[in-house]
Amino acid sequence: MRQFKLDKIKATGTTVGDVHFPKVKLLLPFDGSNGATSTTDSSNDNNSVTFVGTAQISTAQSKFGGSSMLFDGDSDYLTVTNSSFSTFNASGATFTIEFWVYFNSISGQQDFVMNYANSSGGLVIRKTSGHVIQTNLSGDGADITGTTTVSAGQWYHVALSGSSGSYKLFLNGTQEGSTYTGALGAGSSTYQIGAFYWSGSLYGPLNGYLDDMRFTAGLARYTSNFTPPTTAHSTSAGDVNKHIVVNSDADGVAIGSGGINQARIAKAWVNFAGTNGSINSSYNVSSVTDNATGAFTVNFSTEMSGATDYCCVGLAEYVNGSNGLHIYGANSQGTSLPSTSAFRIHVLSYTAGVNADSGPVHAAFFGN
Repeated sequence: MRQFKLDKIKATGTTVGDVHFPKVKLLLPFDGSNGATSTTDSSNDNNSVTFVGTAQISTAQSKFGGSSMLFDGDSDYLTVTNSSFSTFNASGATFTIEFWVYFNSISGQQDFVMNYANSSGGLVIRKTSGHVIQTNLSGDGADITGTTTVSAGQWYHVALSGSSGSYKLFLNGTQEGSTYTGALGAGSSTYQIGAFYWSGSLYGPLNGYLDDMRFTAGLARYTSNFTPPTTAHSTSAGDVNKHIVVNSDADGVAIGSGGINQARIAKAWVNFAGTNGSINSSYNVSSVTDNATGAFTVNFSTEMSGATDYCCVGLAEYVNGSNGLHIYGANSQGTSLPSTSAFRIHVLSYTAGVNADSGPVHAAFFGN
């Protein structure tokens, strides 16, 4: 058999993207002309951004790209709505929120992002009146408070990242305060950027600039101290004929002119015995629970980004060729809706009209 030599693989071209780009739910480079009152979300979600007050694009300051988002510290803020944003507050959610901030003044409390769902609280990242960064995660109170004092007239990289109930706040790549371990407060599908607007009142308006803001779902990009980005975030998965990535952190092999798209790749798959749930082979499936005759729960090793962000396809093999069988999601029976951590599968004999054991069951899960 001929050997295929890896040294014959040649990477061509120059564009390298973000292999996790399909997980990006909001990407605001804030590029534009001076005084512009609209901006473009460069993520695949293409969210609409609403400008409030005199919020505007400014070329007076920028971290990357020649412009940034200016807030006057009085009545300016932005709003962005996306149904997937509420998953950032789901139990054990995995996410990263990051951006660059530049203060014209550090007077008073200044809020960067906020998504309260009710008066009990939600997620907030801010600068306190004591000039340190802080975040609320569990409710209407501080869960992480930094110790590094910020000042006006320079850019700072701020990142909140974590998973499975453990979250860290970073300033310029260095962890601030203690790791928060616990539940997340209720969040909404709308984020406010540059201020905290609640129940008809405006709190903590930012007096300064924001640049290169990115929300990533289903991925903790930073788990320990890191070097902040030195270039603007990639706005695609890249032209990956030039870039092949195979490692435990990537979501697959990046090949093709449009880069990798997670929606085209199985997030999990499993082949298991239709009699007892015993796994024959699998990817990203930790176990299959045998709930009853023909009723199984597939448990994922790594959670999906959202309960409605994936789908299942599959089949069940005949038993002695006597029963026609098909699989369906448990929500058809009103028992258990899909979740980020598991999916319920039933195998039905359509000759008998009841759940039935079967030969091997094959299921694959696709999503963002």
